[in-house]
Formats: sequence, structure tokens, C-alpha cells
Amino acid sequence: MTSVSVESGTVSCLSSNNLIRRTANPHPNIWGYDFVHSLKSPYTHDSSYRERAETLISEIKVMLGGGELMMTPSAYDTAWVARVPSIDGSACPQFPQTVEWILKNQLKDGSWGTESHFLLSDRLLATLSCVLALLKWKVADVQVEQGIEFIKRNLQAIKDERDQDSLVTDFEIIFPSLLKEAQSLNLGLPYDLPYIRLLQTKRQERLANLSMDKIHGGTLLSSLEGIQDIVEWETIMDVQSQDGSFLSSPASTACVFMHTGDMKCLDFLNNVLTKFGSSVPCLYPVDLLERLLIVDNVERLGIDRHFEKEIKEALDYVYRHWNDRGIGWGRLSPIADLETTALGFRLLRLHRYNVSPVVLDNFKDADGEFFCSTGQFNKDVASMLSLYRASQLAFPEESILDEAKSFSTQYLREALEKSETFSSWNHRQSLSEEIKYALKTSWHASVPRVEAKRYCQVYRQDYAHLAKSVYKLPKVNNEKILELAKLDFNIIQSIHQKEMKNVTSWFRDSGLPLFTFARERPLEFYFLIAGGTYEPQYAKCRFLFTKVACLQTVLDDMYDTYGTPSELKLFTEAVRRWDLSFTENLPDYMKLCYKIYYDIVHEVAWEVEKEQGRELVSFFRKGWEDYLLGYYEEAEWLAAEYVPTLDEYIKNGITSIGQRILLLSGVLIMEGQLLSQEALEKVDYPGRRVLTELNSLISRLADDTKTYKAEKARGELASSIECYMKDHPGCQEEEALNHIYGILEPAVKELTREFLKADHVPFPCKKMLFDETRVTMVIFKDGDGFGISKLEVKDHIKECLIEPLPL
Repeated sequence: MTSVSVESGTVSCLSSNNLIRRTANPHPNIWGYDFVHSLKSPYTHDSSYRERAETLISEIKVMLGGGELMMTPSAYDTAWVARVPSIDGSACPQFPQTVEWILKNQLKDGSWGTESHFLLSDRLLATLSCVLALLKWKVADVQVEQGIEFIKRNLQAIKDERDQDSLVTDFEIIFPSLLKEAQSLNLGLPYDLPYIRLLQTKRQERLANLSMDKIHGGTLLSSLEGIQDIVEWETIMDVQSQDGSFLSSPASTACVFMHTGDMKCLDFLNNVLTKFGSSVPCLYPVDLLERLLIVDNVERLGIDRHFEKEIKEALDYVYRHWNDRGIGWGRLSPIADLETTALGFRLLRLHRYNVSPVVLDNFKDADGEFFCSTGQFNKDVASMLSLYRASQLAFPEESILDEAKSFSTQYLREALEKSETFSSWNHRQSLSEEIKYALKTSWHASVPRVEAKRYCQVYRQDYAHLAKSVYKLPKVNNEKILELAKLDFNIIQSIHQKEMKNVTSWFRDSGLPLFTFARERPLEFYFLIAGGTYEPQYAKCRFLFTKVACLQTVLDDMYDTYGTPSELKLFTEAVRRWDLSFTENLPDYMKLCYKIYYDIVHEVAWEVEKEQGRELVSFFRKGWEDYLLGYYEEAEWLAAEYVPTLDEYIKNGITSIGQRILLLSGVLIMEGQLLSQEALEKVDYPGRRVLTELNSLISRLADDTKTYKAEKARGELASSIECYMKDHPGCQEEEALNHIYGILEPAVKELTREFLKADHVPFPCKKMLFDETRVTMVIFKDGDGFGISKLEVKDHIKECLIEPLPL
């Protein structure tokens, strides 16, 4: 007989036959109660933070709802428009306001370009373009001379390609063309420098393989001013955009007008100047790209719940212009752009619009490889990063996304090794760091709140994009969005800290700490749910989820390590009877455990019934019975030193992992989210591969791949890896692991499809189930993050729940 007593707040166990009981708690709880209760946040009591956040939300809604494109001017393109002669035949500019703009916007160093961001290729191209425009109208001799001096100084400083920073679009095509024009005007620039000869060689190499068909169907339509010597002006009109432009480029369109006199070109230029005043941007319109970038930013910053209406309007707009060939920057763009199309696919799919990844086939060359814009390294890298992120939303049997992931992964890894990704420009824009982080951190194994915090830290309110000019989109990147994101993160964190105090107070008084053989992880389990389901209205969901998880850990460790076979048999029978009086035959520690178990199960069931408005106690009882029967079967395997077949193991492991009953204890208590019986069966139906079943399978296998060696070392023989090796005598661990990953990866795709499937299940419920899976995969990413929580999991908890963002 086993004698059990409760002494000094712990459960001590003695046995007449000196039974040695194992413990699952070699690593104590690292978050002391005193530490948690010492946390103080000014965001808890100071209402001024919330008032400021509300003001920012209102202001940003007005900004996003404005409709008009906001884009910084392009000195380069404005100079080309300034060259257009008056259509009345007088020796005057058609758009004199653009000449005035050039005169007023020369920078102190004599250059023209985007003042807030110095990129030499941008300044050289813009400055030479402005100089040529002013020379055409024979004005501003002093300013022309200052511009020429800037070009001379900087060209002579470039010894070779390594001295040049990132290049604006088609720089090697356009700049040599402008230099040739400058040489004809005897401007005295250093035309024979090695760097200039290198650019001329690159231009010749790139143009050598370009037929008219490739020009007409490619991105050089936006840079026709750089290839005036080879353009067939009559046939080029066949590929003019509906709005009169050539690939949305004012410079290219102005050049075509000067050669052809086409009035649609002039209408486009008039339209752009009507909208922007005395200057023009480098691209117009970019309405699709702008909307997508806004949605992407507010979602990655974790503030999307404040802008649901604006997000829907933006994505509805994009979807109206979505087509089988893909989309460009703007709704009228005749040529699709890979970066914009991949971003559009990812965001539309995330919001459950009906989009097919087959659209990406349009971005493959004759060899079946993905391509972007030949010769534009920076554009290609950004496009491949967008493609890589899109590929992670693959459903089963979407081979095009598998190809996209493989190709973009290899491309980005190689890009990191090239000097271009580490240029000072890209370093300032954090492109290299974004690539490294994306390759390291799978979307399926990431913590949404940690991701939001990280993006707040890398988000640049003055971020600039590259086309033929450096340009900014103020609606996409601005100080108000960043300020709101930081405030919102800290306000939510202060709410979570208050909940953490409630959780740890409950845990301390619950009786669960008396079971010293079990792991104490109340904060880790709170993090498991709060890392994804963070919204204030789901506080009760988080609290009861955490209670159930803490209880499950005691039961898990009791069945796995501490209880004897005879004790576990009695406890399992007590569970099946749901009768407190039946516990008389249990040892004292199990009596206490059963009482706590009984109370928590029924507390959750009753709260679920209140939220859902129907009887669900019997549903929960059956779920708990199945769960503990799964534990008991594993305990019997352990006692008998039996290794089951892989099929046996997975069938039982899906139940014994406990995810199903844990998830249901949270999702059915989400405030305002009613699940009909039909909807409930779409997220939970034992034996059918729906959300809870897939979560359980993924959690079980993700756990096994990282913990099987440690479990085997302490005598637990059954894991998916060991079972596969038993089924296949002579098989090595690496082969077994690869087989398990071969089950795991398709299951993740199935989970993604179930999550994003359009049905009648409330989306917040599906999101809670999906995000919990993501956080679980993070916890098992590098080992058993629950058993040993002092490593990566500790850092994630600090980032998510402890340390605020500096404003």
C-alpha cells in the first residue's frame, strides 16, 4: 500500500516496498509570484495613453479613408515633363509650373532628388535630368552650374561598382543615355571614367538581347526615355495603357509625347499635374500597391482590429482588379508585377478571398524559373521576399507554391551572399535583416504578439521605395501609425500583466502546486493563448484556457511519471464514473487531484454553457474521458515496455496530447462568438481532419521531433520516431525523422486550408485555434519549451508580456 500525506504545503509519497517515483519537474518554475505581482505599467492607470490611442485611431481612419494617393514628388520625372514644349508652337514649356518647381527644389549640395534619403544613383539621375531640362529652356545658369559640379564630384569619386550604392530602376539604361545627350551639349562631364564605361557596357549587354516584343511586353515601357535610339514610335502606341501612360511613368509618357504628339499622353500628364500640382511622382497610379502595403503594415503591427472597415474596403478594391495574369502597381497597369501580385495573393488569401496561386505561373520564364525585372537586383530581392512569404500560405497539392518556396528560398539565400544586399542603402532600409529573419522564422511557427512587437521595432516611418526615383508613400509609412502601434502594444501588455497576476494568484491557491512531481508553468500556458488571442474582450477565454492547461500538466506528469499502474487504473475509472464518492479508494494525492480536476472541468463546462446558450456538460465530460483514456493507454505501454505501431501511436497521440479539450475550453468561451452544432463540428469532430484534430496531430509530431531523445533517455519508449523505426527494422533515426516531417508538413497545409476556408464558423474562433498552433510550434521549435522554459520561451514571454516598447 502507498501512504500519502500532505505536509508543509507539499505532497510527500512513501511506499512500503520503497517504490521510487519519478518526477517530471527537474526544472522549477522560473517566474516567481513576487516577480509577476511586482510588474507595474503606467498604461494600466494613466488614461492619457488610451485617449491618445483613440485620437490616433480616428486620425488614421480619416487618412486611410481619404481616397487620394499620397506620394512624394520625383525630380527626375518632373524634369522630363518640364521638357515638353508648348503645343501652341511657341518656344515655351507646356508645363511652366514644373520648371518653377525645379528652380525651387534644388538641394544645398547642388543636386536634385529625395532630400530625406540620400541615394547617389537617385541624385545623379535626377540632377542630370534637371540640368538638361533647365538648359533646354536656357534658364538658371548658376543652378545648372551647381548641378554639373555635383555630378562631376560624385562621378569622379566612384572608382568601381563597389563604391556605388543600390541603383534606382534602369539606372544603367537611362544614365548613359543622358550622359550622351550631355556630351552633345559640351557640358564637360567626365565621360571616360571606368565606372561610366562599365555602365555603358552593361547597357549594351542588356539591350543586346531585347527584341521589340520584349520591350513592348516588359518593364522597359516605363523607361522609354532611356532607349529613344531603338524605339519604334509608331508601334509602341499599341501597348499604351488605358490612361494614356506608358507603364504609369510620367517620364516615359512625356518622352513618347515629344516623339509622337499623342494626345492621350498629354491627357495623362495633365491629369497627373492636376492631382499633384507643380510636380509629378515617379509612378502614377500605384493604387493597388499602396492599399496592399497599408493593409500589410497595420496587420504586421498588430493594430488591424482598429481598422477592419478600412482593410475590407482596401482589399475589396484590390480584388475587383484581380485577374488571372496578376496585378501591377496600379489598376490600369498593363503589365503584372511579381512583388505586388505575391503580396496581393497573400493578403487576399489571408482574408479568405477566392484567389488561386496559379496566377504565379505568369512569372516563370521558358525554363520554368521565376523571374522579376531583368537587371534590377533590388527589385528582384523585394519580389522574391514577397513570393517567399506568399508561398507559406500553401494548401495541399498546390505545387506552384512549393516551387515558389523552393526557388525563392534559394534565391534569397544567395542574395544574402551578394554585396548588394549589404549596401549602405539596403542596410538603412533593413532589407538584409528582413530576409534573414524571414528565412529563419516560419509564419506557421511564430508568435503573433512577438511578431507585432518586432515589426514595431523595424518599421520605418520614413521608409522609401525604389523606382526610377526614391519615393515615399506617406499613407503607408508615417509617424502616426507607428505611434499607435507602440501605444497599442503597451496598453494590451498592461492588460495581460493584470491577467497574469490573476492567473498566478489562482494557481498559487488552486492546490496544484502541492503536486511537486509536476511542472509548474502557469505563465507559459497563459503565453500559449495570449501570444495569439490577445484582444481585451477574450480575457475569460485566456483565464480558463490557462486553468485547463495547468491542470492537464499535473495529469500528464501523474500518468507519465508519478502514478503507479494500479493507481492510474483507479483514477481513470473514477474519471469514467464522474462520481466524487468513488475516489475513496484513491491515494490521498489522487483524491486531491481528482477534486481539483472535477471542479475545473465543471467550471469550464458551465461557463461554456452560459456563453453558448445550450447544454454542453456531457460534451465536455466525454472529451475529458477520451483524453485521460489516451493517457492511460500510454501508461500501460510504458509499464509493459511496449512500442506500438506508428498508426496506433498517432491515433492515440492525437487524443493524449490534450490539445482538443484545451482548445475547446478556450474557443467556446470567446465572448460574442456563438458556434452552432454544425459550426462546432467544422472545428471539432474526432476522427475527422478539422481544426482541433489537425492541431493535435501537428502538436504531437512537433513535440516528438524535438523531445524523443530526452524521453527515451528517461525510459519512455513510445514516440512517433521510435514507432516508425520499429515498423521498419534497420531504419535509422534520420530516415524516421524525415518520415515524420513528411506527415507534419502536409498537415500544416491542411490546417492552413481549414483555417482560411470560407464557412459559417466565426473567424475569431478559427483564428484562436490556428494561432494557438503557431505558438505551440514555437514552443517545440528548438526542444521542449514547456519542460525547459528558461531558454527561448523565456525570451518570448519577456518580449510579449513583460517588456514594453519604448515610445
